[in-house]
Amino acid sequence: MFSKEEKKEFKIAFWNELNDKLTEAGKAKGRNLEWLSYPTQIKRLFFRMEADETSARLCVDLQFVTKGIREIYYLQFQDLENKLNETFTSEAIFVEDLEHWNGKTISRIYCELKDVNINNKADWPKIHEYLLTNFLNLDAFWEEFNELFYALKN
Repeated sequence: MFSKEEKKEFKIAFWNELNDKLTEAGKAKGRNLEWLSYPTQIKRLFFRMEADETSARLCVDLQFVTKGIREIYYLQFQDLENKLNETFTSEAIFVEDLEHWNGKTISRIYCELKDVNINNKADWPKIHEYLLTNFLNLDAFWEEFNELFYALKN
């Protein structure tokens, strides 16, 4: 069993290693890929990565304050569900109303790799590959379809 400090250090090492891989992938694309603050250009629409003791997820979080605006963006993603399923290496999961850890209700679209553990270093290559591949695929999806979402801002 790990102490709280050991778990923290382990997670930092995990995310730093993934960040290095994303930096290299971004260089190959000729640009910087910022996964912590991906530039969707839409306030309150975020691309997030999560990993814990049971799974890893790549998420599109819709954190709009107004529920109606959140629903409009969620419906646009639903219209592109087939494209998202082609984009991700596993099925896209849609959750219209999710109680976020911050206490707010958000909408989330995500793909998930189950039966992996961030605290098991042997799982890191599998988790990194999953998150990296799906993040790069999501980046390509966003480059292709972002104008549909930008049009919703007006």
